[in-house]
This record gives sequence, structure tokens and C-alpha cells, in this order.
Amino acid sequence: MRVELGLTPDSRWGIDTAGLVAAARGAGFSALGISAPRADAACAAALAAGGVRCHELLALMVGADAEATERRAGELAAAAVAVRASWVLTVLRVPLDGRTAPVIERCAQIFAVAGARMAVEFSPFGSVTSIPAALEVVAAAGGPARAGVLIDTWHFFRGDSTWRDLERVPLDQIAYVQFDDAPLPVTEDMFTETTNRRVFPGEGTFELERFAETLLRRRWAGLVSVEVLSAELCELPVTRFAESAYEATARYWH
Repeated sequence: MRVELGLTPDSRWGIDTAGLVAAARGAGFSALGISAPRADAACAAALAAGGVRCHELLALMVGADAEATERRAGELAAAAVAVRASWVLTVLRVPLDGRTAPVIERCAQIFAVAGARMAVEFSPFGSVTSIPAALEVVAAAGGPARAGVLIDTWHFFRGDSTWRDLERVPLDQIAYVQFDDAPLPVTEDMFTETTNRRVFPGEGTFELERFAETLLRRRWAGLVSVEVLSAELCELPVTRFAESAYEATARYWH
């Protein structure tokens, strides 16, 4: 397989950290997303014991209050050190402009000291809605040495990005991919759709084969993290969920 597979957990899962690590490792994943409240010495020990690395720490929200944003970045940096996180998932709630660009740069510097980089997530809900817009944030953060674009398939297919964007995004500026699928919407509330109605890859309407082939054809070899947020599927035992998620995803990335 030319990519590594990781798991981004649903915050609604009722499972302790050791159980989460065991479920991910047992299913075949070698990387696991960790929310900041879990990121402590005990979590680091569980990851090490399970042979699983933390690829993403969740998450920084860049808001209008620069001081609060940078304070939060400092807290996340300490958490990143604890679990040796590679990336800190970052979402902008404010536009990229002359006031916010320096804040983003400072936050990326804070993460760099902790040995992590900023994973800039675009989505239809924020101020950064496409791959090109996310690349502008990466540049503001200090370029690929400090940041990369997080490409979530839900946000790609339901947002402003195009196939041309995916074909042209510099490979060294892709942080990682979050992989998921979705059925046709049943409501105009897209936030509910993305948080409650995702499905396992291959069970929805997204052109995931074309998506994966576009990156593989370009010889991209990064990390794909499964993020299936679903009110229904989060009721499954986490071990069963992880096994189904791995099986559904692996076939796309051989």
C-alpha cells in the first residue's frame, strides 16, 4: 500500500484511550487522531504500547480573538509534545487577512517548536472553503515546513474545490486526507449532514475511486485517515466500527 491508514475518532464514542488504541491497532490502523483532552502521559503510554502513532491532534479554531487563539495554540503544543503529534488540525472561523495572517504564522511557529505542523482544514462552513484558499493559509503559516492542507473528502465533494484543484495541489503541501462517504442529503442543514450522516467509503455517492486514483497517479504517498461521523454508526462497538472502516478504505489505496 502506498499510503498509511489512520483513524479519526468520533468524539461521541464512549471508550477510554487504551480501548481506542486497541481498536485502531486491531483493525489494522497504524495512526490515530487524538483529541486534546486525551493527550497526556497515559495516552502516550497507550499509543506506545499499542504501536500506534498520533498523526493528528484535534483541534485549533482560529477566531477573532488573537490572544485567545494563540493561548489555545500553546495548550495544543504542549499536548502535541505529550503524544508526539505530527499535525494539529486547524480550522479558520475568520477570513485570512492582514490581521489574521500574523496570528496563523505565530500559531504555526508555536506548533513547530513542539515538533508538529498545522493541518489547515477547508470546509463549506468556514472562511476557508477550498483547496486554493487553504493553500493561501499554508503560505501565511510559513509554507510546507510549517503547514499543509487537510483534504476531507466530504468537504471536497460538498464544497468549492474542483478536480483541477486536486490535480494541481502541490503534493508536499498536503498534510493528509480524511476519507469518508455520504448519501444524498435529506436536509438543507449541511452541518447536520456532515456530522451525523456520513457512511463508510463505498456506501455513498462520492467518486472516491477517482479521488484516490487522482492522488495515486500523481505518486502521492501520504496518510489517509478515516473520519466517518454518523449518529447511527457511532452506536456500533468501536472495535467493529474500526474493522469496518479499515476494510472499506484499504481497497481504494492499494
